[in-house]
Amino acid sequence: MGYALMVFSSSTTASRLKRLAFRAQLRDVNLIQTPKIISKNGCTYSVRCKVSELAALKSMADEYGLRYLKIYREITGTNGTKSYELY
Repeated sequence: MGYALMVFSSSTTASRLKRLAFRAQLRDVNLIQTPKIISKNGCTYSVRCKVSELAALKSMADEYGLRYLKIYREITGTNGTKSYELY
C-alpha cells in the first residue's frame, strides 16, 4: 500500500473532491496543504489518498469537472522522511 497526492490550485476544489469521496465512503482521504518540495508557488492544496483509491478519485474529479494539476506518489524512506515522484 502507498499514498498518492492529487494537487489542486484551490482549497475549494480540493475540498469538494474530499466531500465527494466521503459520500462515496472512501474514508482515508485527507485535505492537506501541498508539501513545499512539490509546490512551486506554495498556494496549492492536495487530496491525499491510498493508491488503491486513486482511480476512483480521478473518476470523480473528471465526472464533476474538478481539475487537478498533477498527481504524485508519496514515498516514505526508512528514516520516515517523505519524498514525491510524479505518478
